[in-house]
Amino acid sequence: MEKNWKRFERRVAHKFAGTRIPITGRGNLDIAHPLFGIECKYRKNLPDWLFGNAIRQAVEGSGSEKLPIVVVGQHNKSEMYVVMRVGDFLDMAGAAYEVG
Repeated sequence: MEKNWKRFERRVAHKFAGTRIPITGRGNLDIAHPLFGIECKYRKNLPDWLFGNAIRQAVEGSGSEKLPIVVVGQHNKSEMYVVMRVGDFLDMAGAAYEVG
């Protein structure tokens, strides 16, 4: 029986039009793609403060004119991360790719 995380990686590869790299031939990334370095993480539970509340707040506040994102940072660290829904990201990336 195939593992859930393998199915997840296949779904991600399909969404991004990439190719899942089998674990035996894998370096650091899970998906081969010409533009994105894609590493997948599949968990039973995701933090609700981020993937429930923060994303919902960004989506509701953005309306139809703005791209909803959440920016996350860690105390006393300079690195920041953008979190967004895959569909929104692919729409934006597709539009940018067509323009560029």
